[in-house]
Amino acid sequence: MADDKAKKTPGKAINVNIGILGHIDSGKTSLCKALSTVVSTASMDKGAQSQERGITLDLGFSSFSTDAPVAWQAEGYDTLQFCMVDCPGHASLIRTVIGGAQIIDLCALVIDANKGIQTQTAECLVVAEILANQLVIILNKIDMIPEAKREKHLVKIKKMLSLTFAATKFGEKLPIACVSASPQDGSPAIGMDALIETLKSNLEMPQRDKTGPFMFSFDHAFAIKGQGTVMTGTVLSGAVKPGQIVNVPCLGEQGKGKKVRSLQKFRQGVQEAIQGDRVAMCISGLDAKELERGIVIGEKFPVPTLDACICVVHRLSYFKAEVKTKAKFHVTLGHQTVMATAHFFCPLDGLASPSTASTIPTAGSAASNASAEGAKQGKTPSLAMGCGALVAHMQRSWPTSFDFSQSYCHLDELFQHGVPVEYENSDGDMVKLMPDSEPGKMIFQINGETKGEVSELKFDTSSGRLVMQGGAPLGSTVDSRSVVPLKERDRVIYLLRYLAQICGVPGLPPTEKEPLAYVLLLLEKPVTCPLGCLLIGSKLDFDIHSPSCRMAFFGRILCPMDPKDLKPLRIVKMKSKTGLLDRFDKQDSCLMICKDMFKADTDMALFNGLKIVHEQSGLEGILEGSYGQDGRFKVRFKQELKVKADAKLQIKGTERITLYFKKFNFEQSKKIIQ
Repeated sequence: MADDKAKKTPGKAINVNIGILGHIDSGKTSLCKALSTVVSTASMDKGAQSQERGITLDLGFSSFSTDAPVAWQAEGYDTLQFCMVDCPGHASLIRTVIGGAQIIDLCALVIDANKGIQTQTAECLVVAEILANQLVIILNKIDMIPEAKREKHLVKIKKMLSLTFAATKFGEKLPIACVSASPQDGSPAIGMDALIETLKSNLEMPQRDKTGPFMFSFDHAFAIKGQGTVMTGTVLSGAVKPGQIVNVPCLGEQGKGKKVRSLQKFRQGVQEAIQGDRVAMCISGLDAKELERGIVIGEKFPVPTLDACICVVHRLSYFKAEVKTKAKFHVTLGHQTVMATAHFFCPLDGLASPSTASTIPTAGSAASNASAEGAKQGKTPSLAMGCGALVAHMQRSWPTSFDFSQSYCHLDELFQHGVPVEYENSDGDMVKLMPDSEPGKMIFQINGETKGEVSELKFDTSSGRLVMQGGAPLGSTVDSRSVVPLKERDRVIYLLRYLAQICGVPGLPPTEKEPLAYVLLLLEKPVTCPLGCLLIGSKLDFDIHSPSCRMAFFGRILCPMDPKDLKPLRIVKMKSKTGLLDRFDKQDSCLMICKDMFKADTDMALFNGLKIVHEQSGLEGILEGSYGQDGRFKVRFKQELKVKADAKLQIKGTERITLYFKKFNFEQSKKIIQ
């Protein structure tokens, strides 16, 4: 088979990039060796460190050619060239895997047939879901299974894999090839011909467009005396020819106006390289020592350098730790991984409380405005060749630009799409609402215990009460106040509207859009990349021996931000102060004397005229100023509160009141806004 490949003379060829991913020691590099006829300057663990440690430390590239499928020949291609991207399998090198996966058309996930899915196998699967829309499973090392038991064992592991992949966007019916790339007895590789046919029969023809702006992602650079610096990488967009003027953004002014001297594709000189091609590009006037990874762009194509950016994001269900605002994440864009501080937020639809409903535009208009604006901007190149099944699913609802005219809701933690809505109510009970197997219903739990089914939901904006059919409270007892605390109210109602919609439970304002989540990323190092790029946020400092996935979220960049001026981003954080009713005023039964909300030295002028809510009744009053010198204050209600008092008008029991207000995250004003 190898001899046949070596004799194959390429005609009109199309290049297809295959990412070889898998756990360390699953045999990825051996597989590439068994298939390859041409290797690049960076392949087969040539690096000194790779040879010393005996593992793949960087991306390796090699290729082979075969006859194009019949359908492809009808499109004018007689040769199919496979470029294999050998990705490291060690846990500490997952950032390199992420970078490599962004330049592939098809992902080949290599699994040791004797060990099944391992830790990094699972992480590579997550990468594939995000960045690849085609996946082939390769069961390697089948020669280590006794021949008498081999067929039965392979049937068993295939069935297990089908169950595992059924929970992913790829589904259970994935093509599986069984091979042994490097048999232990030194005999020729097993199953290579069948593997090539599996790849050919399951590969969709990639759409190559050489008319767009030129963008090239390079992963290796070296000097050739008397010629210049050679950068090897993948053309992500457009086309390039010898003599073309390009820019290398990572070098600043020194990288502008550089001339392409020559091009090679796997040691063959060519006069043009187009989108999808793996190519070596020789450019004069560059210092190879200053280059490691980066991008090269067309002379007239501007690419921003980002210190901060706003992105639309989706939390990965495989990540089990917290995804908190103000936490730091490793953010990968193309081959670059930098640390960034995250601030998560979501649309503020204005339906959760009267203080926001009258002043803040709806999130629906924000999304539609953003999408319309993005459509005007047109398609821009990305640092990824395409997008995976998971991204393709999410892009149907993702906006393509960001609307600064809207206000947004602060999130303490990035929510998980498609999971139960959970919150702590004002009684201290953990409430969870989730889909029921029966249409038109949801399951209702309190503190982990199922309490019943919900067939209707109603929310009162004035009191914050959320009740189900018949006015029954979502609480542990029939006397529960069933109030959604203000700091959680916007998030809870935003998510509940969509959950109720898909469950067919009436009562809340309908919505057709899936919930959106955004993040402001404050980057510790500048990153040069086009808007619209895919990104992955990870916790790569987690224990590499843990079976848990370290990738937390993924998304697309929508717009740049100036980290020194974040005021245009209006993220609302709802805050509250609680206190108690003390007594009725002796002359006016609608005027209440209250306590335990402010200190004695608080400047009450900041709070005069603000609304105060009596939690039990939901009635609103207006704060009219201080009373005495001990921090007490006066609140006037429109009607007399129905609360118990003694003969001296002192309130019996505990009657709580709350002052709700909002703060904008990046404004330093002391002004209190409701």
